[in-house]
Formats: sequence, structure tokens, C-alpha cells
Amino acid sequence: MDRMKWTLALTLCLSLAAAGASKKLGALPLGIDPDSVDFTASEMFVLSGGTIAVYSLPDLTFKRTFCGAGRGAGLLSPRHQWDQTVRVVSGKIMAEDDNKIIFFTPDGRLLEEKAKPENTTWFIPVGKGYAAKSMIVTGNPPLQEIRIVLYDADLKETKEIFRQKWFQQRTPKGFETEYPGDLLHFAVAGDKIFVEKSPEGALVCVFDADGREVATAKSAWSPIPVTAADREHTMAMLRGEKRVATMIAMTGSWEKLREIWSIVFTEFTPALREVQAYGDAALVRTFRQQGDEAQFLLIDARGRIFKDVLLPVGADAETEARVCGTAFFKIVDGRVYFLRPDPDSGLWGVYVATAEGL
Repeated sequence: MDRMKWTLALTLCLSLAAAGASKKLGALPLGIDPDSVDFTASEMFVLSGGTIAVYSLPDLTFKRTFCGAGRGAGLLSPRHQWDQTVRVVSGKIMAEDDNKIIFFTPDGRLLEEKAKPENTTWFIPVGKGYAAKSMIVTGNPPLQEIRIVLYDADLKETKEIFRQKWFQQRTPKGFETEYPGDLLHFAVAGDKIFVEKSPEGALVCVFDADGREVATAKSAWSPIPVTAADREHTMAMLRGEKRVATMIAMTGSWEKLREIWSIVFTEFTPALREVQAYGDAALVRTFRQQGDEAQFLLIDARGRIFKDVLLPVGADAETEARVCGTAFFKIVDGRVYFLRPDPDSGLWGVYVATAEGL
């Protein structure tokens, strides 16, 4: 096993680069509230309410729609699910909801769909099968845990490669959620799987398509305190999320919901926040911010941290969407595309910046 541990303070090849000034390309049409987005070098795919809309880049010309809400072939659940996603993988467009994954050609022609195992999300093709997240309940009293699991081509589980405690647990009165939640993320880049292990620090492990650990990257990490302003911002954000609106409607009011929902805050943020593929490497986002930019570590398949970059990220996806890997930004060919809502107009703006140093 090539087990190469690199510490930022000791890595001479480390460099810090900031993104160039961002430019607004335009805005999504009024009424489009994205659940998930993905980008290629020439197109943007926006999933909203079960329908995938495609726009050209950089001029944002509308091109086509496909998928849609329904229960038939090529459709996503008509009931809004906060973990509906769209992503571009191996030249295909992949849509996912609670029950299935669907593959389309880039122009929207249905190729195939597969029923998912229960309590799974964020399927990414790798090797001859998939990597995905799976939640299980173990022990007495029950403990909810999230896992990174490998599946074969028929979505049968073949191997677990990592697990950790889930950020939400059941209580005698209902459930308790911890913020900032340590959500567990992974990315598939080339033929490798990059898994962040925040419970163990700023640690990223690299696995091959068979689930063998082949490299480890670990950076220096100074815990970031969670402030009173952070807690206030989180509470305000939660009340506006789609899933929370659904829960309020079910219980009758925010006050009644809070009778069964406990929200607790950690003293510090987790070490790492999320992972995106970038060619054959991975961009791992930390919780460090400088204005509208976030710090990322660029890690290659041998576990080498060879860049420390600041990139604009725009808006965050909602909590449950981030659980499933959704992010409203993407780094493509040295450019950062990202979405940011305008509270005055109600429109989602689309921006681009140059990712200098990538």
C-alpha cells in the first residue's frame, strides 16, 4: 500500500492561490428553485421539481428539458425529495431520488434505470459497479451510522470501506440533530475513491475500485470555533429549508416541531466539509472561509496535497441535499461555476470565476 502522509506545514511544494474576480453570467428563470446542479465545459444541468433543464455556457441559453415528476420510467418521484440529484458521469446524465437512479444521454434520451437499495444515496459509477452512501442502525440503544459502500452493477452491496456516526439520532421524544453536521462525503476521480474522515481530523483516504486503501493524505488542522453568530445563522437558515417546511406542515408549527426536534451545536466545526472530483484528483473543502471564498486542498491519487486554494462557492445546498453530496458549484477546466440567490428578485444568479493555480 502506498501510504503517503503529507502535512501542510512541512510540504515545500504547497502554494496558496486565490480565485479571480467572479462574473455574473445571468440568472435562472423566475420560479426555478434548484435541488441539484452539475456543469460541463459547455452546459449547465439544473434539476428542479423533478425536471432537468439544460442551459448553454457561458451565455445561459435555454436548450432543452427532460426527466420530470412522476412514477413511470424516466421520471423522479412526484413528491418533492430533498435528496433528488443530477450529475454528469462518464458522458451520461444521471438522476437520482429515494427509490432509483436513472441514466440519460446528454440530449435527454432515457437509457436505463435501476431500483436502489433502501437507505442509500449518491451513487457514483466506479470500476464495474458503484460507490454510494448507506445508512444503518446498530446497537442497543440504537445508533444511526452512515457508511461508504461499494455495490456491483446490479446494486448489490459488495464491500463497506468506511463508516461513522450519523449527525442525526433518534431520541425518546423524536430526534436530535447536530450542527455543523459531520456529513461524510466522498468523490470518485478517475478510478479512485476519495473519502474524507473528519472524525479522525483533516484526513482523506484513497481507495481503488475494489475498495483497497492505497493512499492517505493528512493535513495540519486547527479547530475552528462555532460562534454565537454561526448558531444564529444556522437557525435562520434551517427555518427556510424545504425539508423543514415539510416537517412544519406535518406537525402544525415551528414551535410544535421543536417539541420533538432537538438541535445541538458542536464546540468546533468538523475538520473537512466536502469533496469534489477534479480530473484524476480531488478538491477537498475545509471550513475555513475568507469572505465569499473557501479553502480547498487539492489531493492526487497518491495522497499528495499539492495545492491549497481559495475558491468562491456561492450558496450552500440545503442540509439534506449536502448529505447527499449536492453542491451549488463545480470546478471545470480551471473555472469555478457557482449559484447564488438574490433575495430581492427571487432569482438564482449564475457566476463564473477563474480558479487560478488549478
